[in-house]
Amino acid sequence: MTGLSPTALLILMTAVAVAAPEPARFESAALVDSFDFARIPKDGQYLFDTETPAGNIAVLDHVLQTGARTILWRNCGGATMRYRSAEESTPRVEAPLDKRRLPDNRPVHGWLRYYESEPDILRHILGVCHQRGLNAGVHWPFEETHWASWTFGAWNFEHPQFWATTAQGQVWAGRCSLAYPEVVAHKLRLVDELLARGMDHLLVDTWRNGAWGPACEYVRPEIERWRKRYHSEPPTDAADPRWCAFVAETTHAYLVALRRRLDSSGRKVRLILGVSDVSPLGPSPDATLLTRAVDWRRLVKEGVIDTVAIMSVTWDRARPFESTREIYRDAIDFCAGRCQVLCPVQMYDFTRRGIPSYHAATKLPIHEIPGKLLHLAWEEGADGICMECVDYNNYPPEACSEMRRLLEGPCRFRKERVQPNE
Repeated sequence: MTGLSPTALLILMTAVAVAAPEPARFESAALVDSFDFARIPKDGQYLFDTETPAGNIAVLDHVLQTGARTILWRNCGGATMRYRSAEESTPRVEAPLDKRRLPDNRPVHGWLRYYESEPDILRHILGVCHQRGLNAGVHWPFEETHWASWTFGAWNFEHPQFWATTAQGQVWAGRCSLAYPEVVAHKLRLVDELLARGMDHLLVDTWRNGAWGPACEYVRPEIERWRKRYHSEPPTDAADPRWCAFVAETTHAYLVALRRRLDSSGRKVRLILGVSDVSPLGPSPDATLLTRAVDWRRLVKEGVIDTVAIMSVTWDRARPFESTREIYRDAIDFCAGRCQVLCPVQMYDFTRRGIPSYHAATKLPIHEIPGKLLHLAWEEGADGICMECVDYNNYPPEACSEMRRLLEGPCRFRKERVQPNE
């Protein structure tokens, strides 16, 4: 007997229940590109009007069928913002009126003017996420052009002195180099706009590079910095690991500045880094460093980022799920105690490592694979999954049902990591 009255015992039990923290929820993050919903035909009309509040809410409702609770909404196409940006307001990016751009003449897409929509699209959709108790975030690709000139940013066009340059001296308006402080300041002002619209989570996606890479960074500040350090000319082979690591120092400094800008907002804003083609970790430079000049492992070690979102892994086609598990475990062990890890449940197959490739390698029905990957990530102690991207019906209805079942049932809370020596 405790000696306590029933009333006192009830109060004590209630206090203990209140004090006990709820286990961390297993996260389900969805990358959302509303542009991909703009041309979905039904009954002779388009299903989503992505320039209106109602149309974007319909997009959100469709995405939530996957069980997602973290929404990372695309803020741009290349360097063209998809909201009413003051930083990118002039000159108006009217394709095809700007003769430096090639028009996008595809039906509907070429007429979209997200940067003129009322109300401000990004502010509105982040507000809706807050109202619904969802994690409200932004998916910001590292690229400055989405593989086409009509996505070149207005600010970039107006600042040719900062344009990317190859080893042969060819300039390119598709990106302004982060080696210039003015460019970093411009990017950070864009961050301020995202913060002002209610962003709580920011995913910087290094997978989308828009034809940019270390080969575009033979700009004056970088060449001078190389000469000062090595007393020689930079290697003309842009794939030289020395050059890639050198350029990565500049991108690292930018991401550190981005982290500080988020922290200066006075509230906790999570910084997520999206990395792709993750292999078993070893001493050699990985694909993200060699092709994107981003050293994600250094960022993890230095505590610059809160979360790594793995967007694809280089699994073995002879051992699809076994090798996937090994790479997940490797990355999770590396990040343990340093930052969170989201594992990919990726319908996109541009890396030939997404769900369609698992289907081809295993012959399993394609709708079964998302649930298997989700459960695998949960078993290995990941903090959640990242779905990239959730477009219209690209995750089959049966797959959505299974993911929701797992996320609301056996995988609702994150499983504690089991270290290899335990």
